[in-house]
Amino acid sequence: MKILAISDVHGKKNPKLIDYLKENDDIPLVLIAGDITDFQITEFEPLSFVKEFIDELVEECDVDVIAIPGNCDPAGICNAIKESGPDEKPAFCLHNQLIAYENVVLLGYGGSNPTPFNTPGEIDDDKIYLHVYELLAEYDYIGNDSAPRVTILLTHAPPYDTKADLIPSGDHVGSQGVKKPIHEFQPSINICGHIHEACCIDKVGTTTIANPGTLENNHAVLIDVHEDATYDIEIVDL
Repeated sequence: MKILAISDVHGKKNPKLIDYLKENDDIPLVLIAGDITDFQITEFEPLSFVKEFIDELVEECDVDVIAIPGNCDPAGICNAIKESGPDEKPAFCLHNQLIAYENVVLLGYGGSNPTPFNTPGEIDDDKIYLHVYELLAEYDYIGNDSAPRVTILLTHAPPYDTKADLIPSGDHVGSQGVKKPIHEFQPSINICGHIHEACCIDKVGTTTIANPGTLENNHAVLIDVHEDATYDIEIVDL
């Protein structure tokens, strides 16, 4: 099974995404790692963009969409995600949730640690840690070892002190609240976003960290999950 992950849409459609999904019609699932909207640059009410964007993905490409909020998404974003997509194929908001999708377990937590910009979706790092820890601990408790699965932690904030949270000044600005539970539970993959210029694949222990950067810059992360719960992962150009 193939999964395409994008992040940081910021209220801007990219027709290359639709073209890519149509050309690669064996991708059933799209993950969105937050910042679908942008409260600063969207002229109209930001949440109105969410349904329009997701509906087009689902209807044009016949994919499932699972998304989380980012720090730039305003209050009401989870409801906007859940109200998107046609009735027979609604989008799912994964924030503070875990679900199974074929032989993958998806766990999600949106928002980001505090930034200098006073954005609406900022969360104290201790709170991020508590919630991400509880999600990973819940799966660790209920998981069935006899049924191998790939675990994907979908966060908007990247883990601290990785290539995925590196800004041009050389500073690391990611979340300790994301990194610590990754160290403790070692999910297979962490898909993140938030830091636009940090498009990369990195590692924290055995966990693969992947930040696709902004959709506007024509990158996405492609995950190919095999039946034996091994996987391949790469940054792709749209």
